[in-house]
This record gives sequence, C-alpha cells and structure tokens, in this order.
Amino acid sequence: MSNIHVLDEKTAAKIAAGEVIERPSGVLKELLENAVDAGATTVRVDIEGSGKELIRINDNGRGMDEEDLKKSVLRHATSKISAFNDLETLQTFGFRGEALYSVAAVSRMTITSCTGDGEGHRLELHGGKEVSFRPAPAIKGTTVEIRDLFYNTPARLKFLKSDSYERACLLKVVEESALANLSVAYRVVVNGREVYNLPAQTGPVEVAAVERAKAILGEEVAESLVHKSFDKMGLKLFITPDDKLVNVRDMQYVFVNRRPIESKTVSQAIYKAYQNARPKDRHPAFIVYMTLQPGDFDVNIHPQKREIRFVNENQVFGFIMHAAGETIFTNTRPVQVGPVPSVSLPKTAQGAAEKLFVPRISEPLPATEKTQESSEPIISGTWHHPWENKYPTRLRETGIPAELPTATPQEKPAPISTGASEEPDTQTPQWFAGPYHYLGQLQRTYLLFENPAGLILIDQHAAQERVLFEHYLDAFDNRKVTVQKLLFPLHVDLPPSNVETLLSWADWLKTAGFEVAPFSARTVQVHTRPHMIRFKEDDLKEFIVSLAQLVGDPSKSTETLKRKMVAMLACKKAIKAHDAISAAEAEALLENMKKCKDGMHCPHGRPCVAQMELKDIGKLFGR
Repeated sequence: MSNIHVLDEKTAAKIAAGEVIERPSGVLKELLENAVDAGATTVRVDIEGSGKELIRINDNGRGMDEEDLKKSVLRHATSKISAFNDLETLQTFGFRGEALYSVAAVSRMTITSCTGDGEGHRLELHGGKEVSFRPAPAIKGTTVEIRDLFYNTPARLKFLKSDSYERACLLKVVEESALANLSVAYRVVVNGREVYNLPAQTGPVEVAAVERAKAILGEEVAESLVHKSFDKMGLKLFITPDDKLVNVRDMQYVFVNRRPIESKTVSQAIYKAYQNARPKDRHPAFIVYMTLQPGDFDVNIHPQKREIRFVNENQVFGFIMHAAGETIFTNTRPVQVGPVPSVSLPKTAQGAAEKLFVPRISEPLPATEKTQESSEPIISGTWHHPWENKYPTRLRETGIPAELPTATPQEKPAPISTGASEEPDTQTPQWFAGPYHYLGQLQRTYLLFENPAGLILIDQHAAQERVLFEHYLDAFDNRKVTVQKLLFPLHVDLPPSNVETLLSWADWLKTAGFEVAPFSARTVQVHTRPHMIRFKEDDLKEFIVSLAQLVGDPSKSTETLKRKMVAMLACKKAIKAHDAISAAEAEALLENMKKCKDGMHCPHGRPCVAQMELKDIGKLFGR
C-alpha cells in the first residue's frame, strides 16, 4: 500500500508558500529532514566543491517502494499529512511535499531506495523530467544524489557566494541537524576529506547534548554550558553563565520539536534574563530544546519553515526569561554585593552626581564582536569587590607599542602642562583642558587626574583601545603594514563551518598581514602576522578564533570588516580593567589620547573620559 499521496488542491493551496531553493544549503536542509523523518539512525553526507557539483545523502531509514519512489518527486506529494487539519498533530519536519519536486527541477537528481522487504529501485531525473527508472541493490534506506545544481537556472548561480562561504553554509546546516537529533550518527565528507564523524548519543540529554556540542561549539564553550530542565513546554536549556559569555551570536540554537528555528521571542527572553550581568558586547551561547503540541505554534509562516509563531508569545517570553535566569544564576556562584551605606545629601546636592560630564558620540563607530570592558561595580572603602577572587593582583605588559611616545619614569609624577605660557597648540582637542596632575588608579580600572576644572576620570582600557585603534588603522589605511613570517606556522582549531568562513576571506586577510591556509577540515595554519601586532602564541590563537567568528558573508563591506578587525586587535592588546599601571604610563596614555582624532570615545563609541566639575563636587558636600 502506498504511503505517499498527492494533496488535493484545496489543502495544497492553504499550506504552500512556494518552496524556493536558493543555495546548496537549502537542498541539504530538506534532504536531511527527509532522512530523519524516515527514521534514519545513521546519515552520511558527501559534498563536492561548494555543493553545486554534488550533494549526496545516504540514510538507513525506512526507504520507499516502487510506487512511493515515483510519487515522491511530484508536487505536493507527501506521506506526512493528508488534510490541512493534520497540521494540528504533525510530528515531522516536512509536510508540503515540495522539496524533492523543487530540487529535481534545478538539478540532475538520482534517488535510490529500498524498504528492505524487496528489491530496490533507482529513479533519475534531469531538470525535473524522468530520464530512467530501473532496479537497484536491495539495501534498506535511501540515497539522494544531487549533481549540477542550478545547471538550467544560471540566474541563481550568479547569486551564490564563494565556494568557501557556500561550504560554510552547508556545514552549518549539518551542525544544526546534529544538535537537533542527538540519537542520529552523522558522517560528513567534503571533497574526499572527512569533516565530521559524530557517533549517535544514547545517554541522558544533559550528557548527550554537551558531548555533541563539543564537536560543534568547541570543548571550552560546550563544557561551560549549564543545564536545567523544566516540565513546562518540555524545556531543556543549555546556556553559558554570565562569566563565560562569548563574543558572537552564532553559537545560539533554538529547536522546537527538533526543528531548528529563529525566534526573537526566545532570544530576547534569554537576553533579558541576564539583565545587567551581561556586557553589551558579549553574548550567551545557548542550546534551547522545546517540545510543544503542534497546535501551540505555527510553522507555516515562512517559506523555509525557519520562523514560527507561538500561539501565546507573551507566555512563552515570560517563561523562557525566568527559566533562563534560574538556569544561569542557580548553577553558578551568585554575585554577593556588600551593603551600601545610606547617605543623606542636602537638597542643594540632589542630583549633583548625575550631572557629570559624559561626552556622547553622535555617530558611533561600528561595534566589534568582542570587547573586554568591565561592567562591574566599583566598591570602595572596606567593602569587598564581589568578583575580587576572579582578578588576582597581577602585573602585565601594558600593550603600549614602542612606536608611541612614552613618558620617562620620575620619582614624582610631573603634571602635563598646557598652560598659557606655552605656544598655542592648534591640534589640542576641545576636551583636553590641562594642566593635569595624575592622582592614581581607582580599582585599577580608572585613572584619576586633577585639572583646573575639577576631577577627570579615564577608563584605562577604553582609552588605550582608542589610541591603539587609530595607530593600527592609520597603518592599514596607508599600507604601512609590514609582515612578519612566523618561524613555525601556528595551528588554530576551529569548527569546520568557521574554517570555511575564514578561508573565504583569505585573500583579503593576506593584504592585512595575516596569511591563513587550510591544514585540515578543523584546522587552519597561520603563516604571517602584522609586525606591529606583538601577540604571544596563545593571544594570536585567540584572535584568529575571534576573527573566524567575526567574518561572515564575503559580500559585506571590506571597510566595515577592516574597522571591526582593527578594533578587535586594539581591544585585545589594550590594558584591561584591574591591570596595574604606573604614573608614567598613565601620563603617556593621556598624552596619546590628546593626539587622537577622537580621544573621547573607544572604537565602539563608549566614552573614555568623564569630567566632574568642582562646583558639582562642592554640592555633594553642601558647599
């Protein structure tokens, strides 16, 4: 008896949104979903080139008999539903019956299938037209082979990106499928080279998900995930705690009934859960599994079924937010902040502390994907900093490059003078109102200077970040980047999709001083670096990992990428919050800020300088 049937026109019209195959990764997604729906426990994926040349998927699922195989390539032919109301109880990925039909129309397709109870059959189509139908070996399962994708639609070929980028998209689809279906084994071979060999996970989900995530997100991120399960909505959360946030958003996965989806409701709820514990430029990595009744959400609002609509969006948002907060803060050491003494201010001083001059930037520069600014509270006196154990006292290089001027240490710090007796400096920025006298560090994070107007505070990390940013950017813009060849190539391990993405920018990176080449499916070699970037080996590895996550679509502006890359270099090289700094270094930093085009803001638009006027200080004391 046939399991596949053609939907009637009324049902097809209600659900069909027009399956459009835009790139090879769309083909792979549809075929992987079909394999899992067929009950496969093992899936092998073979890719040649960027997927245009070949995508082959072999699974050990139920297979199809002769009649079903012929029907499978007809439009609206499906075994998933027979009427529109079946969507209320749907438990499968596909249901429209358009995938094979649409893929066959733009490729040379061969499908070989067998149920295991009889002989196998092989169907071959070119451009959607049957070329042959013949017997095949009786091996249970199905193999779908797609060759010459878009050979008859050259207009679609024009919109494809580089081979590396398209392969990165293909691997991303595999990664999503592997995280969604933990009990399925995946083997992926690209151009004859094995990229993934993921065994089926049979243990409890809290163990299985982390084991699978190690191969996809990397061991460091996967092992940092904290987990909690909730009966409501079948919710299982794997999420990074507030002290293990990452620098990009591409380590975020949401699955509803094992379907990978994009949901602003879920994502915003998780971000809301962090409240003020998350710096604005750091992001959580998370894997969210939800099990809902099919009638509780609508998956038919997007042609690729990528987005869904929950029946009760507000309820889902509230529950996810509280569940994420409970997971984040009950599985990690809670922050303990000491009591703040009550201070009564005179009425004349009401609001004086809020009148600090904090300069604003009208057009913020592009933000990098990763910065390391501190967002921690400053607690003075006898109170203890809540995270003091995380930042032991330490000395390190300040990262001020030799090319920049530095002050000569003196027994007593001398003020940097811009008095009236000096020659007028037309290059002095408006914010620079000296003379300045260095007072010291506050919490080893803020530099305190006295000037005639009162007290000036400088964020040491943000300030030096700006100095280094302009120094590096000037070198890049003027093509003064000298390259240093590494004595031994540096090997950097990355998820396979990130390897392909990074390699898609290899030519441009070479002009920036980084020569990057493939070594294996999971490793790149770095042969050169810009001479001005004096990273230690571990720091250079960390930068390349961050860079691989930063780059994306090769069509994006190289100017945007350059600014983001330079800002990231500056951020990683700049002194950090809680680093010790000498008086001479503090004074040199202030002098270098004076020479910057915009010494008031870090490369991400955050203020570097705050001035507290004497009159406002006086108001605090009722003077």
